[in-house]
Amino acid sequence: MKSAGFTLLEIMLVLVLLGIATAVVLPTLEPADSSARLKTAADRFAALVKAGHEESLLKGKDLGVRLTDNGYQFMEWYEDKWQLMQSDRLLTKKELSEAINLDFMPGEPIWQAALDAQEQQDSDSFFTDSGLFENEASKKKPDLYIWSSGDLTPAEVRFQSASDSRRFFSVMIRETGEITVVSADEYDKTSGRG
Repeated sequence: MKSAGFTLLEIMLVLVLLGIATAVVLPTLEPADSSARLKTAADRFAALVKAGHEESLLKGKDLGVRLTDNGYQFMEWYEDKWQLMQSDRLLTKKELSEAINLDFMPGEPIWQAALDAQEQQDSDSFFTDSGLFENEASKKKPDLYIWSSGDLTPAEVRFQSASDSRRFFSVMIRETGEITVVSADEYDKTSGRG
């Protein structure tokens, strides 16, 4: 006697194939510069800066974040110069989608003036270990400083849609270590533009 229904194996096979098809198709439905992806990129950056802040406090070492055209990378002060972090798996170089622009706006000018004065004092020294033989990579400095004292250089890092400048999320960094992510709508309300 022959049954007219489907077997459990056939039904499960169809469900697995539907699941695989959904997993392949769904990510392509969301544009690369969608608000969700912008928020994820901004939240990730904020979380990594917080992790770097905690590591700096716990290990007593100065860290920094250098922003690049397509992402950012963490640096550490080691052997009297800024170097890319190699020893930490979490605080490594991160690349962003081409659909996301990264804008950096330094905070209070007093911080930058103090850093520039220190840099000038260091470069005026006639007797330096690196001098002429220092390569370009080792001359790069962070845009954002995370000091072992617990201070951070205040700044705003904006993750903005490449196709629509009105869509963005800003990571607001305060010198006290407070880091918040603000959407474009919230930004307009807090800055008095909306």
